[in-house]
Amino acid sequence: MVAVGDPAGARFNAAVRRLLVLLKDEGGGYLDDVVGAAKALRWRQITQPQPLDFNPGMLELAGEVSKHTARLRGAIGDQALLDELAAAAVEVAATDPVAGTLLLHSCEEIGSESCVVIAASKAAAAGLKPWLRDHGVLVLTAGELERDQPKSEQAYVIGPPRFFRSSLVTAPVTSGITFILPAWFGDRGVPRSAIAAYAEGAIRIEARVFTEGDTTEPELDLPGDAEDENEFLPQPAWGHRQSGDREPTSEEVEARKVLLSGNLAMWLDDGERIRSLDPAQPVGERVTYTEVPAVRAGTYLLLRQGATERGALYQAAIARVARGEVIHQAQAAWKHLLTDRLHEAGYRQVVKQLRTAGVMAADQARAWTTPHLIRPHSDQDFERLLQWLGINTQPTFGYASMLRKTLYQVSAEIGKQLEAAVSAADLSELETTGYLSLDVKAEGFRGILATRVLAISPFTEIVPRHDARVPFEDRSGQWLE
Repeated sequence: MVAVGDPAGARFNAAVRRLLVLLKDEGGGYLDDVVGAAKALRWRQITQPQPLDFNPGMLELAGEVSKHTARLRGAIGDQALLDELAAAAVEVAATDPVAGTLLLHSCEEIGSESCVVIAASKAAAAGLKPWLRDHGVLVLTAGELERDQPKSEQAYVIGPPRFFRSSLVTAPVTSGITFILPAWFGDRGVPRSAIAAYAEGAIRIEARVFTEGDTTEPELDLPGDAEDENEFLPQPAWGHRQSGDREPTSEEVEARKVLLSGNLAMWLDDGERIRSLDPAQPVGERVTYTEVPAVRAGTYLLLRQGATERGALYQAAIARVARGEVIHQAQAAWKHLLTDRLHEAGYRQVVKQLRTAGVMAADQARAWTTPHLIRPHSDQDFERLLQWLGINTQPTFGYASMLRKTLYQVSAEIGKQLEAAVSAADLSELETTGYLSLDVKAEGFRGILATRVLAISPFTEIVPRHDARVPFEDRSGQWLE
């Protein structure tokens, strides 16, 4: 582990720590913008040490810090802190990161063909690649390293161990691993396997720490115990659940707020799956579906701007299937009955009754009321649901199965068009910016956006059903990129 002296970064880090103490003491949302910009600039210093010519985000974030400190003049008593924060940000933006110089020297010393640089995120990798590509150095994320298994002897990992999965150390792909981080970052603990504490004769990996350059830091006299480093990382402020403990109405749904690249967000409900994009897959296999519980930060979603894709797929399937209007009415009938039961007895009681009736996926009862979720996945579940509702199995069962088959056909056709649009697009832009508009020709499916998930709320809110899965402008994730 190499801790690189970085006087400019150490000065800014000290100012950020003082700012966080002020935030704890005073609270209030008026500090959110300057705190968010400061955390983001600090994060970029740690994870993207490329020269400023390849680092426009560093200059942009330093400018944001200066802008927001200027706006706070007169709003807080400690004006000296604001002045110091702004001055430190200017100094950071005036000097190439020291860690980058050391990284490049190390790569050249061992030979570019013998090493690989590991970035803390896809966004960080996208920032490092244009710089290191000119020197013949491969840049990967930790996940790509494990998947691709490059024939490299040495891995240079940008950032402290705590930013990476433990397998990077406990199941190494390369013979040597060197973490490069600023000396002012105090947490240098090495990740360990989750089972190491219980395993007999477990190997405990220790790090050798070397320092480079001027590692002196400003003296800080901050109150309280040692800070949790998580407080200094870019993170969204979710607040608290506003919907209370009530159940959704028939026109509402419980959903989690998902922050997306491009200053967007959406409400993700409990449907079964959502269209997604995996740029790492071969051409023709990039557009797929992801189960809703599997969506996480870093997932790329394909969303229709201004409306849901599900609605367009349903209308296209109804228009194509034989006796479409009759099938639509049959679908509306059983869904209406289920909605009434949910309204009368409540969600929890309906789930209990359905389980008693043998419906295994009873907890999906609320989702089944939406027009776009054609029917339960299990034939047996659907038959028992219809029996519980007092509806003859046929022709409703056959209608729903026919409609679902048609919808899958329409979805597959749209998927092929999306694949063609993805193949024609510049996916490097997607990695750099986190979002990309796709040119899809199909009627009703224009305005498809590929966008990266930045964060997912830890709790749900009750929102109007028609708002679910529709992207909208939201700057809550602007500091998470």
